[in-house]
Amino acid sequence: MSISRTARILAAVGLPIVASLAYVGTASADPPHPFGGAAVTIGCPNQGSLASMTGLTGQSGPEANPPIAKGDIRFESFPAAAPIPAAGQVTVAWVNTDTGKAGIVDLMGTYPYLSATVNTGVGNVVATAFGSINWGSSPICQSNPTIGRFIA
Repeated sequence: MSISRTARILAAVGLPIVASLAYVGTASADPPHPFGGAAVTIGCPNQGSLASMTGLTGQSGPEANPPIAKGDIRFESFPAAAPIPAAGQVTVAWVNTDTGKAGIVDLMGTYPYLSATVNTGVGNVVATAFGSINWGSSPICQSNPTIGRFIA
């Protein structure tokens, strides 16, 4: 593997993580904040493609529509690139780094549009999203995790 190809791979994986950790801002009444990058599923053939991408966001309260209370974050998933898998499950693990409060939640809904609102408490929250993808005729594959940083 060439040095330039290795550098491109490291940049593609590492830059979204660094960017998400460096993000600082207020989340009150702001639009949903993206995770550091899309969750990539590789190696499951579907419609001539070997990869799929799932986008993820976290939106902090207070917010009227959708209703999100102060100290809560609404996590959502959506398709980020075709092809769209037949089914899948997305899980978010989070920790409030100010209070130590933590949890794991499965996003619910009609795939690929899944969501869950969790009470993280007020403070800085780091979350990771991961899951499994089912292409229908192929085996179930795991998507690579992605991380995000939010202010609740």
